Amino acid sequence: MEEADLWGGLFVSVIAWWRARQLQDRQTEARQKERRLKLRRARRLRMKKLHQTWKMRDKVCKQNQLHRFRAHDKWMKAATHRFLSGRLQRRAKVWFYPRSSNWWETTAAAFTDEEWLRHFSVSRKTFNYICTALEPQLKRQDTLFRLCIPLQKRVALPIYKLAQHHCDYKTLGNLFAVGAASVCHCLHDFCTAVIQVLKPQLVEAPNDCELVRMADFFYHTYGIPQCIGVVHGMRIPIIRPPHYYSEQPSRDSYLAIVLQAVSDGKGMFWDLNMTSPTWVTDSSALTESWACEDFPIRMQNLCGSDGGLFILGDAGCPSDNWLLKPYTNTSWLTPEQELFNTQIGQAHSVAQYAFERLKGRWRCLNKRNDCTVEIVKDMVETCCVLHNLCEKNEDTFLPEWIVHDEPIVNGTANE
Repeated sequence: MEEADLWGGLFVSVIAWWRARQLQDRQTEARQKERRLKLRRARRLRMKKLHQTWKMRDKVCKQNQLHRFRAHDKWMKAATHRFLSGRLQRRAKVWFYPRSSNWWETTAAAFTDEEWLRHFSVSRKTFNYICTALEPQLKRQDTLFRLCIPLQKRVALPIYKLAQHHCDYKTLGNLFAVGAASVCHCLHDFCTAVIQVLKPQLVEAPNDCELVRMADFFYHTYGIPQCIGVVHGMRIPIIRPPHYYSEQPSRDSYLAIVLQAVSDGKGMFWDLNMTSPTWVTDSSALTESWACEDFPIRMQNLCGSDGGLFILGDAGCPSDNWLLKPYTNTSWLTPEQELFNTQIGQAHSVAQYAFERLKGRWRCLNKRNDCTVEIVKDMVETCCVLHNLCEKNEDTFLPEWIVHDEPIVNGTANE
C-alpha cells in the first residue's frame, strides 16, 4: 500500500513537472513571437523611412536635372540667336561660283572647221557622232537646284583634255564654266562610256573575211604573205604612286605604262595591251616582253598553231611561231635575208606611223600624266578608240601634230 502511494506521488510529480515545462515553453515561444513581430515592425518602419528618403532624393535630383536642362536650353537659344544674327548680317554664300561660259558658248561655237579641228582634234561630224552614240550614258537631267551640264559640253570637255598638250582641271573649268570636280567626273564618265560603247565596235579581233583582206593587203603592198598585223608599243610616263615610293630606281629611269597594240595595214588598232607601272629608260625596248600574259594565247588562237598567219614585230620581240621578226645578226646576212629585213621594216613602219598619228592627235600622251594609274589606262584606251574612229571617218590629220621623239627626263620630255 505504501509502495502504491509512493508510485502514485511520483507520477503526480512527473505530471506536474511536465505541465510546468509545457507552460514555460509556451511562454518562451510567445516571447519569441512577440520579439519577431517587433523586429518586423521595426524593419518595416526603417524601409518606409528609407523609401521616403529615396523619394525625396529622387525628387531633388529631378529638380536639379530640370534646372540644368532649362539652363542649357536657355544657353542654346542664346547661342543660336547670336549665331543666326551674325549670319544674317553677313552676305549669303552660294554653293557654286559663277563662271563665264563665253569661250564655249560664243568663241567655240564660232570656230571654223579648221579651228575646231585644231582645238579638239576631231571633225564636227565625228564629234556629233560621239555625242549621239554616248547620249544614253552621258546625258543628265536638270534638278530643282541647278541645271545639268549639257551633253555636248560633257563630250567636248574630255576631248579637249585629251587633245591638248597640257591642260589641267582648273584651266578646263575656267574655259567651260564648270568646277574642277565636275571636269574630273566628266572625264571619268566619258572614258568609261567610250570603252563600254565604242570600243567593242572599233577595236575588235578581225573575223575570217577581215583576216583574208588584211593578209592580201600586206602581200600586195609589202610582199609579205600571210601577215595580218604589226605589233608596236609606246611609253606613257606617269606620276609615282604612293606604294612605289620605297623603290629606288636608277637615275635615268622613270615610271611609265607601256602600251602594246596590233594595227592593220591602214594603221587602225585591233588589239590593245597595257602593262602595270614599270621602271623604264629611253633605251629600253618596247616589246622585249608582252604586256599581257594572255596576249600570246589570243594570237595563237587567231593565227593558228600550224603557222598559217603571222604578226610582224621588231627584233626585240620574244620568239614565237605566230610572230615574224627580222634577222638580228646583220653582219652575216645573205641578200635574200637583207631583202626580207627591208620588207619587214617597211611593213613595220605602218605601226610606227599609226602611233605617230595617235600621239599627234591626242597630245596628252606626250607628257607625264598625273592622274591615278586606273584613270591613265582608261585615258590611253580611250585615245586608241578615238584614233580608230577618226581614221575610219577619214578626219584630217594636221602635219603640225607630228611629234618628234625627245629624250624624257624624270618622266617629262624636254621642251
